[in-house]
Order: sequence, then structure tokens, then C-alpha cells
Amino acid sequence: MGEMKTQARLMVKKFGGTSVGSVERIEAVAARVWEDIQQGQRPVVVASAMSGETNRLVRLAGEIDPFNRGMAYDMLLASGEQVSIALLAMALEKRGIRAVPLLAHQVGIQTDSVYSKARIQGVKSERLMRLVDEGVVPVVAGFQGVTLEDRITTLGRGGSDTTAVALAAALGSSACEIYTDVPAVFTADPRLVPKAKEVPFLSFEEMMEMASLGSKVLHFRCVELAVKFGVKIHVRSTFEKREGTWVVPEGERMEAPVVSSVTHDGQTVVFKLFPVPFGPGFLAELFEHLAEKGVVVDIITQSQNEEGQRLAFSVNEEDRPLVEKTLQTRLPEGSQVVVMDQMAKISTVGVGMRNHPGVAARFFKVLHELNIPLHLVTTSEIKISAVIDKENLPRAAQSLHRAFSLEED
Repeated sequence: MGEMKTQARLMVKKFGGTSVGSVERIEAVAARVWEDIQQGQRPVVVASAMSGETNRLVRLAGEIDPFNRGMAYDMLLASGEQVSIALLAMALEKRGIRAVPLLAHQVGIQTDSVYSKARIQGVKSERLMRLVDEGVVPVVAGFQGVTLEDRITTLGRGGSDTTAVALAAALGSSACEIYTDVPAVFTADPRLVPKAKEVPFLSFEEMMEMASLGSKVLHFRCVELAVKFGVKIHVRSTFEKREGTWVVPEGERMEAPVVSSVTHDGQTVVFKLFPVPFGPGFLAELFEHLAEKGVVVDIITQSQNEEGQRLAFSVNEEDRPLVEKTLQTRLPEGSQVVVMDQMAKISTVGVGMRNHPGVAARFFKVLHELNIPLHLVTTSEIKISAVIDKENLPRAAQSLHRAFSLEED
């Protein structure tokens, strides 16, 4: 009965970097958690590093070795959360709440050993459950884990979201709150598309596409875990007390529009290689080496003529040094490499696209009318993406947003 009682009232709450970005904000988060406890909630809190802190640590590492993505790199990056959870635990204790700050290895958040992009493999929930049953608030460091060899790992950008969903799943909670500096998920990034509006519900599938296509609201792996364990995600504002966006199974999404959002990634780099050896052997070997380094290759296009095989692929800007290093050792003599930076990926996403022909035609027509060249294109059942010059991104995003009737009424 005690366990049921814990589960019924338990809520994992994740607070992002801007939510804990200063002492004043940490105090405000503590006040909010205190209020939720008064209303009968049993919180488990996950916190990111204070805003800007991880970037500072990445810069320090880059000054010594921009290519290092090993054990020491993750040890360095994981230190940011140690500060924020300690300060937040102090702020809770000041309010008469018993709180315990916990690093991932103290909780038992087990990961693989792909440094800087580790994946959670399991969570030992006994310690957390015991604390919650004793009326203590665990304040857990997000973004980090530990390997079986007891080495600290980090989960990649936005990884605290993943920590929160993994804890919710391990604790048997059906929902998880992600607090951020925006009040909800929008139909586009409001900084790029001023007329973007809030979306009250999104399906897991739409959110997963949006996360992989550049939306910074939720980490892709976090949505992947939410799908696997059926954990609904409530994205809401740290600074306002109201509902935000619920990310739920598709069956719970009412009347999905054809397109739910226009998503972009302004950190895209395209590599063009020509000529490369014919056949899939070279491609298999190249992409295997990139995967071993943890590089996520996004869009791939390949074509061939008598002179040889052409290859083009896109990656996130942060992976550019790793790709360049790999190509130096893997590219056959005589192959030319063209690196196209200052690129952006623009995408439309929506489960409604499945049943509506003509979405691709409208997407390409909009870009054609704006005279915007396309460098790479990819589609799936519920998305269309194109890589364009970054300077054209605002025009493309605003016009697509308008074309698919996502404007504020």
C-alpha cells in the first residue's frame, strides 16, 4: 500500500538551465517545489547546470583539445550539475524541506560508455524510492550517468530531459514535468516566426521528429524513452503557473492538423565528396567510423556517373571537427571534399501528413516562389526537410508557417 501511495503522488520535475540560472531563480524553483509539496505532491527534482555553465566548460576543454570526447571531457562537463543541485537542495532545506542532492552515480543511472553522448541503460530506483517514502526530496543531477566501470558519462545536449523521463519510468510514474523558459511548445520558434502559437498537445512521434530536426524543446532520446515506457511529458514554464504542452501517445491527440510545426536547425554542415569508390563498401566503412565517434549523420544523398560516385551528407556543426578528422584518414587519394557551412535545415512535421497528399508539393512551391536553393532533401511519413542557406532561414520558416495555416487567428 505504501508503494502505491508513493506512486500515486510522485512527480518527477525537471528544471532546465535558465530555470536555475541564478540564485534568485533557484530560490523561485524551491518556492514552487514547496507549494507542490503543500498540495500533496511527492517530488523528485532533476536539475540542469546553471545556464551558460556547460558552454563555459566546453570552451575550456576546446582550448586544450577540441577533439577530446573521452572520459576527462565528460568528467569536466558533468561538474556543472553538481553546483546547481547543491544550491537547490540548500534552498529547499531553508524552507524546511528535507532534500538530498544526488549525482547520477549515487542514484545508479547506468549508461553505456559512449562519452559525450551516452545512452541510459537502466536506473536503480531503490534509493530514490526510499527517500521519497521518507518524505525527502531527491535533487538529482541531470545530463549524466555512470558506466559499469564506474566512469562518469554525459548524455549529450538536453540530456537532463532524458534523465527525468528515465527516472519517471523507473519509479513507475505515468507523467513527467519538464520546466523550461518557454510556456509551451510552439508551432515554430517564436524568435524566428513571431506569429508562432502554442500547441496544447503533440504526439510522441511528432515530438520525436521535431527533436531530431533541431527543436531545442526536448531531447530526442527523452521522447524515445517516453514512448518506450508510456511516460507522458508536460512541457511547462518555470515562471508561469499554467498548463503547457502535453506530449502523449498518438491516440490521445485530438484532431491532428496536417502540419503541427515548422522546425529548424541552424547548426547544419554539409560535406560533399567526389569521386568516392563505387559500391556500398566505402559508404559502409565511412559511416561505421563516424558512428564509432558518436557522429549522428542526418541526410545522406548518393549518385553516380562514369567518373565515380558522389556523396553528400549533413551533420550538426558540433560534429564537424570529428568528421573532418575521419575524412583525413579515410578518404581515398584524388577525392575532393567540399564543406558547406552556414547551412540550416528547415522541416515541416505533422502526423496529419500521412493522409494528406500535396504537402510536399506545397513545401517545395513555397521555397521555389522565394527563390531559395535546396542543397539536400529528405522525407518520411510525417516530415519533409530541406537544407538551405542559413541566410534564407527566416523567410523560409515564416512563409511555410503561413502556407500551412499555423498563424495565430
